[in-house]
Amino acid sequence: MTESVPSERLASTAQTGGVEAQADEAERYPLGLCLSGGGYRAMLFHAGSLARLNDAGLLSRIDMISSVSGGSIASGLLAYVWQKLKFEDGVATNFREEYLGRILSFSQIFADAPSIAKGIFNPYSSAAEEAVKVLDAKLLDGSNISLKSLPQKPWFVFCSSNLSTGSLFRMSNRYVADYRVGYAPKADLPLATAIAASAAFPPVLSPLRIDLSKFEWKNGKIDTSIGDPVPPGRAVLTDGGVYDNHGIEPTLKRCDCVLVSDAGAPWEYSSKSFWNYIGQLKRVLDTTDNQVRSLRRRTLVDLFTASKKAEEIGLDAATRRALNARTRGVYWSISSGAQDLSDYASFPIPPSPVKPAAIGTYLHFLGAAETEYLVNWGYYVCDSRMRQYYPDAISAVGGPPIASGTVKPSRMAKISKALFDLVP
Repeated sequence: MTESVPSERLASTAQTGGVEAQADEAERYPLGLCLSGGGYRAMLFHAGSLARLNDAGLLSRIDMISSVSGGSIASGLLAYVWQKLKFEDGVATNFREEYLGRILSFSQIFADAPSIAKGIFNPYSSAAEEAVKVLDAKLLDGSNISLKSLPQKPWFVFCSSNLSTGSLFRMSNRYVADYRVGYAPKADLPLATAIAASAAFPPVLSPLRIDLSKFEWKNGKIDTSIGDPVPPGRAVLTDGGVYDNHGIEPTLKRCDCVLVSDAGAPWEYSSKSFWNYIGQLKRVLDTTDNQVRSLRRRTLVDLFTASKKAEEIGLDAATRRALNARTRGVYWSISSGAQDLSDYASFPIPPSPVKPAAIGTYLHFLGAAETEYLVNWGYYVCDSRMRQYYPDAISAVGGPPIASGTVKPSRMAKISKALFDLVP
């Protein structure tokens, strides 16, 4: 999504692209995708967006996918099944069977509370380590697949936040990296571990500890502006959304066009007076977090707008590079209003009592109606924004991918939802 912005803001945008956006030596790619955090809510919303990108013939063209938290669950499954997808004219004809069906099945897995309980009562484990076991067994078929086994294209990058260094910790089949530690090429890390580290929601599913000394580290990719370099010891990892909830930083320096699927909920108004110190402190921390996310979102939209403006006025490649105005993009959000989308969507979406952005960021079954609508909403929002802002024309589709009644919850799924419905 873009918004109108004066051309004089082109120069200022060059100063706000982030560390990754300012790197000159990075290899460039035509198309990148970012998947934000938000638990199963984000996972299902992104699954719908991925389905729409596939139907548009764009999924096969994506060069890089960067993800955090719930977005990493969606991305991790896509990485796992990628070799099984059968592309014809750029469209995976078995996408619903190999990907959507698996996502819908996994969305019924009770992952959060059991992992937390086992982590508390097992002195030899942790909640994060138990989450790794669930992800490997239920999402990845017990394959114990390594990051090194993932396809070269798309380049899947799973982002976590390193509490030891205060930096973004990136995990992929090419390397694991930290801005203060450096990078370790071809580090042998299980895919389930990378997903769990990215989705280690604090404090209950966090942290996930990784011994970095077992990898061979190099001094590249260090940013001394955020602190002195540190030796590789132990990474204490928490949810990637703590550092960058949109998962955008790795893609901005590398991709000419970036698509951003945002499943983060809008900041809620509160009428409380906050006389209680604990409640006030929590609100302050949440406000700080919201400020960071809002600034990143505004910077992202400004960057896309500036790049579009630079292209329209005919700035040459060198000038656009100097101004950091060479990354076009499309942003869509789970909190978009249906009225704003209907003018560009290629199909009408039936009204629903489900409010996607109001659904909690849990790792357990969200409900049959909620699950179906989140996938369809992600498909619908992506359809509208891509048809409105993507540089090339996007063909129309007839309707959402999930029919009502598709999701048949298991007994355990019903129990997990009933239990959490009792929690304030």
